Amino acid sequence: MTFFGLAAVNDLQPGEKAKSALNRWKDLLFSVFAFPVGMFVVLLFWTIFAYDRELVYPATIDTFFPPWINHAMHTIVLPVVLGEVLVQPHTYPQMKHALAALLVVGLAYLSWIVWVYLTVGIWVYPLLRHFSAAGLLGFFFFNMTVVTLLYLLGDWINSHVWRKDKAK
Repeated sequence: MTFFGLAAVNDLQPGEKAKSALNRWKDLLFSVFAFPVGMFVVLLFWTIFAYDRELVYPATIDTFFPPWINHAMHTIVLPVVLGEVLVQPHTYPQMKHALAALLVVGLAYLSWIVWVYLTVGIWVYPLLRHFSAAGLLGFFFFNMTVVTLLYLLGDWINSHVWRKDKAK
């Protein structure tokens, strides 16, 4: 959401200097967060949902959130981020900066999940209650590996689609 808001503001900015700075932020947000995290949410959610819906989106939630909201959160993201990478070139940051940013955001999100559990005594995602401490570490490490691979995929798609543009 932040990425698309920033993209809209960037398009409205007069002057190339302001656009240049906003473009760098827009590219960073898209390449490091919107694409890999958005793709990850879609892939992980629907994989687990297909295995056992109760682990990520219990049926009791349907009384509060109709199915269209579930698809707005867990499906629409895929065509939107793929569309963005296909219609707009992005400058990807250096790998070490991108991975550091992914790690910081991943650890912050993980900290929030654990904080909620320690404070309230329930896991944000019902799936997590089925893991031991070692299993949780393995699951989180696996997730960060997948997000990193999705970052690399986004970089590859961007480079492949916009290769002609970069040669000019």
